[in-house]
Amino acid sequence: MKFSTVYPITAAQIDANYRLNVDGLLTFHENTVARYFTTLRLAAFDLQKEDKTWVISEINLELPEPPSMWSEDVEVTVWASERTSLRVWMEFTARERHSGRITARGSSCWSLISMTERTLVPCGGLFPEEELVPEFAAGPHRKRTVMKYAPEAVARLGHTVNLIDLDFNGHTNNRRYIQMALVSFGPDFLAAHRPDFLNIRFFRESRLGERIENVTHPTEDPATFVGCINNGAGEEICRVSSHWTPREPLQDIADANWIR
Repeated sequence: MKFSTVYPITAAQIDANYRLNVDGLLTFHENTVARYFTTLRLAAFDLQKEDKTWVISEINLELPEPPSMWSEDVEVTVWASERTSLRVWMEFTARERHSGRITARGSSCWSLISMTERTLVPCGGLFPEEELVPEFAAGPHRKRTVMKYAPEAVARLGHTVNLIDLDFNGHTNNRRYIQMALVSFGPDFLAAHRPDFLNIRFFRESRLGERIENVTHPTEDPATFVGCINNGAGEEICRVSSHWTPREPLQDIADANWIR
């Protein structure tokens, strides 16, 4: 089945142009999936009693339209499109309630791990087959090519994991990696461009006190970059492939705001 939740865009989720940022959008998505899992008694707090918890291994995000502005209400709809023994693929769309615009769509891949062993455990038998909706928001899964990138770095950003970075699983929140990869481009580039496609793959965890670094590499396409986030041992934690487009002219927030 499809499950929807409506979120008002607040000051905590906007950029300097009053537009919904990527972190805010992904927060809405993850929260909607969590609320949906709760209806199935598959929320993290349900599964922790059995030494299990959810992790995300991949996110695909398409942003074909300019991001929504404060204080639009955004309806996020999620549904499970595919299930294997170790993975559940969740589709999602984000639609403005007042204009009807679909501003984002994509998918994410969820798996269960043992909290003590930190290894994958089967989830196929837990997730009801009758909940599946065989419909893709942004194309079939597992058919995306691995993006090749040049060895040189166009941007770097280091960070030491602190308490603010941690989620309820005790490891670095996945959105922190995405934030690192995006802000590493610097203020001038970000003021003139916005991402219109993101592919994020998570490979391993990082924890409190670890030193991690994002290194952004160019590709053959001048609008596409690959950010590799590594730990102190040189192991790749996360990879953020992004395509960028020029920012649209800024709409006057005084004229655009629907609450007037």
